[in-house]
Amino acid sequence: MPPKTSDSSQSKSQITGTDAAAKDAGYDSFKAFLLAYGLSIDNYEDVQEGRAILRGMGYGV
Repeated sequence: MPPKTSDSSQSKSQITGTDAAAKDAGYDSFKAFLLAYGLSIDNYEDVQEGRAILRGMGYGV
């Protein structure tokens, strides 16, 4: 599922929390973000991959 466009006035790079970044990207939570990408919150490597995806989207996580 593609993320929604951000209407936040805060720069993406200033958003450093995973939940805040996922919510800014249009998801209910970081867990929901991970699930949308087929990743699991219970798997350390998946969480790191999710963080890398958010960084690729411009977030400072």
